[in-house]
Amino acid sequence: MDGSNISNINQINQNIYFLRDLFKEYYKNNFVNSTIAIEKREIGIGDFGKKISARHLSFANDSALNEYLRTKTPFFISYSVGYYNYPDKRGPMEEKQLTGADIVYEFDSDDFDLDCKNKHDIWVCKNPECKKHGTGHISNCTECGSVVEITEWTCDICLNKAKTETKRLIDFLETDFNLDPSYFIISFSGSKGYHIRLTNPSIINLSKSARLQMMNYILARDLDLKQLGFEYLNKQWSCPKPNKSNGWSKKIMDFMIDYVNTADHTKLKNDFNFSKLKTEQFLEKKDDILNKMHNNILYSNFSNGQKFWQNLIDFSISQMAFKIDPMSSSDIYKIMRMPDTLHGGTGFLSNTIESVDKLDDFDPFFDPVVLDNKNFKKIKILKPTPKFRIKDQTYGPYDFDEEIELPIAVSSFLILKGVAI
Repeated sequence: MDGSNISNINQINQNIYFLRDLFKEYYKNNFVNSTIAIEKREIGIGDFGKKISARHLSFANDSALNEYLRTKTPFFISYSVGYYNYPDKRGPMEEKQLTGADIVYEFDSDDFDLDCKNKHDIWVCKNPECKKHGTGHISNCTECGSVVEITEWTCDICLNKAKTETKRLIDFLETDFNLDPSYFIISFSGSKGYHIRLTNPSIINLSKSARLQMMNYILARDLDLKQLGFEYLNKQWSCPKPNKSNGWSKKIMDFMIDYVNTADHTKLKNDFNFSKLKTEQFLEKKDDILNKMHNNILYSNFSNGQKFWQNLIDFSISQMAFKIDPMSSSDIYKIMRMPDTLHGGTGFLSNTIESVDKLDDFDPFFDPVVLDNKNFKKIKILKPTPKFRIKDQTYGPYDFDEEIELPIAVSSFLILKGVAI
């Protein structure tokens, strides 16, 4: 091992002590009490660079949890969606004696194929003699052909999309499942997105099968179009009346009406490969098409009209369905980030957000920044970074081996992200 590697390891170890002291100071001054029935929850912890390093912990009450945070100070802490009689039992999960479980839905910016990722995600060649790097997602270095390593970043566009989807799902859960939102726990993940934890009494005892059925409905899987009011009969599509539809019928109709209203040459070309002639035919009949839609008919008097409506219905469903991992959300043994604790990959707080109205005003690059932002710490950049924002200040981009002095909250963010020491 050469001297530079030894120096880096020593610096990493010093950083771990430094960061743990920062986390410890935060927990000394802030009492965490966000966990419902904490005595029935399995707790998991993680250390520097590892989200889960131990599970099967439990705490009798919030005071015991906070004493642990102030003394042991893990970098990550999570708690189970399940409620157990014996949350700290090891071995088969059945020995914990599950008595019920919340449902958690999560939206991370990585779930969405957004163009901004090609601007801020950074690839670096893994060949130490090359060090070529760039933005976007590729498999092999453009210079030497070696495998690359990709570091993903988030920006306002990413997290606004995650926020929009979170709000949309909350509305969906209220309207389609008649769930009381006062039982929802909404939180920022501390890094890439938002979590919605359902603690409604009607939810707690649902079977895994029922949870999957609920998830399939949210994902718009296996929808029966005829039952929803869409039917192709005698070479003509019929549809539900927009003002009398509900559930997925209404969502699909609303999307389709908006699509037709805003259709232009570019959209029809990109989405459905319309020719110029076919686009002109469609746009000339736009008013007739919209009038018919409000009278149960999908007007098809243009080239391949029947096929267009099938494609638009499918497209509407694909755009309206939520991007959620079904297995993760139906997993009754899952553990998730504990709200109002620090995220060990960013140093940001996993804020509890009181309501959807508060979610509108929440700034994920400002509100969760709770570590010292006044004093400075010198760091060395290990991997290139894009431009990024913390609080009201923009930082970067930075390149290999730059040595810079930044506010402690910013230095900590870069160290925890693994791009600096």
